[in-house]
Amino acid sequence: MNTATRSFTARHRLDAGPITGLVTTITAAVDLDHPLRGITCGVDHLLGLDLRAACPPVDHWMRGGDIVAVYEPDDPRRVRATALWRRWPATDAAAWEVVVSATTTREQSDASLAVVSDVVAQEIAWGRLDGARLRWQDSAPDAAACVLLRRPAGSGAGSVLITGHPADARQMLARRADGRFHLECWLFSAAAEKGVLFRGRVLAAIGPAPDDTVWATRLWEEFSASPPMLTA
Repeated sequence: MNTATRSFTARHRLDAGPITGLVTTITAAVDLDHPLRGITCGVDHLLGLDLRAACPPVDHWMRGGDIVAVYEPDDPRRVRATALWRRWPATDAAAWEVVVSATTTREQSDASLAVVSDVVAQEIAWGRLDGARLRWQDSAPDAAACVLLRRPAGSGAGSVLITGHPADARQMLARRADGRFHLECWLFSAAAEKGVLFRGRVLAAIGPAPDDTVWATRLWEEFSASPPMLTA
């Protein structure tokens, strides 16, 4: 049973601790008043929720290591979105996932949402599906399964994997500006009906730069094979 917190604390920690191959210990926090920022890791922002309007949570609670918040942006779409941020178990990377649910009170509406990440990086590698296998390439494919963002050589900050669950993600987009990459992982339908519940998952991970496609591929395979979450 979920127990709603009585006194509101907007900022919650999801620290990952030391990861072999990374210079610094990774500290991470979610500020529920700013869902667009998602999980803040130093100068990076991972797994934020773009609600198309600024709004504080109307409810939130903690469940074990899960941080859950409910948002109702004041716009004509009348969407109610729930975001659950939590650590993802990984042996050689710091990893987190966000589970997003959305529904609308309108008879017909647009429930599409983007999970966004903003990362300091120098290069991007795109993961695409070749049958059931993941292949990496420098150019953007027609349909990306995931992306791997690479820092300047020798920085020790590691590489960053962003991937939507293949059963949930509709589209991944990336743009670069001022030494940063902005990633959008789009979920749900632009033609939603009242009472229909949509749910999707996106994962982000920071791991060592050497052999980054090895741990990133393994983590993508584990995440892709994970069963759906039944509650949020």
